[in-house]
Amino acid sequence: MSQFRTAYGNTYSENGWRMCNREACERIYIPGADNTFLAAMIVRSGPSEVVLRAWATWYHRNVERLDLYKAGVGDDWGWSAVNDVANSNHLSGTALDFNAVQYPWGSRTMPTARKQKIREGLNLFQDNIFWGADWPRADEMHYQLNRGTASGDGASNKLIAFARDLNAGYLGLLAGVSVPPTIPTPAPVSRPTLRRGSTGGDVTYLQGLLNRMFASYSKLIVDGDFGPATESVVRQVQSRSNLAVDGIVGPATWRVLGVK
Repeated sequence: MSQFRTAYGNTYSENGWRMCNREACERIYIPGADNTFLAAMIVRSGPSEVVLRAWATWYHRNVERLDLYKAGVGDDWGWSAVNDVANSNHLSGTALDFNAVQYPWGSRTMPTARKQKIREGLNLFQDNIFWGADWPRADEMHYQLNRGTASGDGASNKLIAFARDLNAGYLGLLAGVSVPPTIPTPAPVSRPTLRRGSTGGDVTYLQGLLNRMFASYSKLIVDGDFGPATESVVRQVQSRSNLAVDGIVGPATWRVLGVK
């Protein structure tokens, strides 16, 4: 399968990066406590992975803890196969959402001190990261590779040079940090089939994912309770994705949502 694709008629996402498949991406790892590593979001491989991993690490250390990976349930997201925004940078694997439930799209809820800290980090990252809070419709959860970081189907010289600096020790985020093949990683999560009446963490994950990916019509309360509102959104997703419209989230619907 080709690494690249056309999504919703678009060859490139909003920031100028080529739309890509999962095969062009990898899962980033954020250093946790006691020399352990926590699996986090899926992002585009290459210099993109280096810079986005460094940004997630900096944010985790200096702004607030990321939920990261708790048995596959969390509200930190990267690459996605589908999205309500036709030119979303998630579709090219060049965007990350942090603590999404805490910062719903369209609201401005982040404390001032936290915003100031993020601004410090953006300056340190030398205009390679853009924050969605700076869009007219605030997206405080959202961070992406900035415009000017892509060249053709790959990275610009600017991004390549910045990734090289990070690997060489800039900011002390990545130097000497590697992910040995012996590091235990979470086993692949087999998502359960969800339907009306389902409850729990998988439903919470689903609701947050739907709100992020289909914000124009998914305004769900993220409460872990699969009720009629959640079923209605699932049916819309299925209809738009040419799936059987039954309101049940099984393997085919999970795959459309980019979850395997």
